[in-house]
Amino acid sequence: MSSLLRYIDPNLEQERMLIVTSIGKTAAACALGAYMTLAAIGQTAYAQADAAAPLATGMIDSGVAEGQVIEAVRSGDILSIKMRFKPIVPGKTEMIYSTISQNDYENSFYVVAGNKKYLLLKDSNDKPLTNPKLMLRTAKDTPIAGSWHGKFPAPPKEITEVSLTIPGVETFDAIKITDR
Repeated sequence: MSSLLRYIDPNLEQERMLIVTSIGKTAAACALGAYMTLAAIGQTAYAQADAAAPLATGMIDSGVAEGQVIEAVRSGDILSIKMRFKPIVPGKTEMIYSTISQNDYENSFYVVAGNKKYLLLKDSNDKPLTNPKLMLRTAKDTPIAGSWHGKFPAPPKEITEVSLTIPGVETFDAIKITDR
């Protein structure tokens, strides 16, 4: 004896039908559960890949990883930028910068918006609001080799994109700003 089971496929957002034979309700439920689990995993992977599209990319100087700007958010008078590094060459460890000197602060960490240069903001202890050092570790099965973040003074509202410069990485141009 066979029966017809209807359900909604989350990947395709369409109704599907499953023919259930008399092997038993438990086996049919297991089969349906397995199919729906696989469909959900596929949906999650698709959503993550879609959501993960970088705003801008740039290679590090040695070529072992690609920097990807994943967020540029203006909230009030602060612009926060987040970046991740995608491994290109596995099995490498590389120090992008180990400290931030005053010269580095003034010349190597900034955004350009319009025709104005904005340096990193500093905390009450005069420390730049960014990673104090940046080391990347690339591995064959690891999707991210490292991450970076920085806080800058926000450019005026009419400015909708910026360029970002940090040491050891190509300049990231045309980064679209999201307002919150």
